[in-house]
Amino acid sequence: MDRNKIFEQGVVGGIKVKNKMIRSATFEYAAIDGKPSAKIYERYEALAKGEVGLIITGFVSFSKTDQLADPIVLMQKDSIPSLQRVVDKVHGYGTKIVAQLNHAGSQASVTSQETIYAPSAVKDPATGIVPTPLSTEQVKELVKEFAAAAVIAKEAGFDGVQMHGAHGYLLNKFLSPMYNNRTDEYGGDFSGRSRIVMEIAQEIKRKAGKDYPVWIKLNNSDYHRENLGVTEEEFLALSEELSRIGVDAIEVSGGTITGTYGPSRSKQHTAYHLEAAKRLAEKVEASVILVGGIRDVEMANSILLDTKIAAISLCRALICEPDLIKKWRDGEKTTADCISCNRCFNPLGKCVFKFTKEEKIQYKAMRAEAKEQKKKQLNSAK
Repeated sequence: MDRNKIFEQGVVGGIKVKNKMIRSATFEYAAIDGKPSAKIYERYEALAKGEVGLIITGFVSFSKTDQLADPIVLMQKDSIPSLQRVVDKVHGYGTKIVAQLNHAGSQASVTSQETIYAPSAVKDPATGIVPTPLSTEQVKELVKEFAAAAVIAKEAGFDGVQMHGAHGYLLNKFLSPMYNNRTDEYGGDFSGRSRIVMEIAQEIKRKAGKDYPVWIKLNNSDYHRENLGVTEEEFLALSEELSRIGVDAIEVSGGTITGTYGPSRSKQHTAYHLEAAKRLAEKVEASVILVGGIRDVEMANSILLDTKIAAISLCRALICEPDLIKKWRDGEKTTADCISCNRCFNPLGKCVFKFTKEEKIQYKAMRAEAKEQKKKQLNSAK
């Protein structure tokens, strides 16, 4: 099969890219005092050297209502010089970069002393936290905070921003009737539950400029038993409205930590959001990006050849092999080494099969500490 399609230049979500292969947002566990560390610079440079067309950053925090204990990059004014350095490194290899803006909501890893906010006071099964509902005024302020963060990202040189509306984080919780039982304008039917997402997209366009690319990551389904969460019908309806108001790209994902399927499945599943992405691509002008279970260059290429999907996102495969796209382009191999074991989502940010002896010892200690912290968090939430 002709592999040229995925390596063609083009425009995805309002951004000119050198190829159609994207690094999907992957949390780095590596910020220091809210700023990118040397590890982040090294990882992004390795991806850019490896010929990824565009990098979506690990999620960046920005809201005063978001309580996070993890080493997360903060989108704030005094971070601009360090963020510019990240952008400059990536741009130096002709790769583009989009900042993912997120609010963890009740999926935050925190101590019991923190006030945790979410749409409603519904216990989060992933953390055991019963959050404090955001007031209507706080929701309206959050909309402004998203836009302010996008303006900072633009000042730092990012080629666009992505709203994280998937995987059980705050915006996904607003969309889900399981977690949103509000009676104000941000609850009720799907129009009310999706209002915050629509308002954020519009406010970013208003503040950062209508031509500044705004992307969003959405669940095509939460995959909850009895279909209680966000459904594909709602996903398609919201996506059409977002495209209509000018959102430039929609990355199609799915699942939550506590759903029947999580965001990252085992190797037996391949291209598991493909059908939903195909249906969406037939309906919207926004670029549709597919993520999830794509490990083979021929599969990626055939998807782009045979559908209206604009680009392919990879996550775990690029943790395992940051230079995978270059290898595919040069014909060195056709399939990623990644076995989709999910053990790469660790504080070292590396494939466990590529740890040094010292890293194995460090990882074991980190896992023990994390397990103890999780136990304390769940006990305090009871």
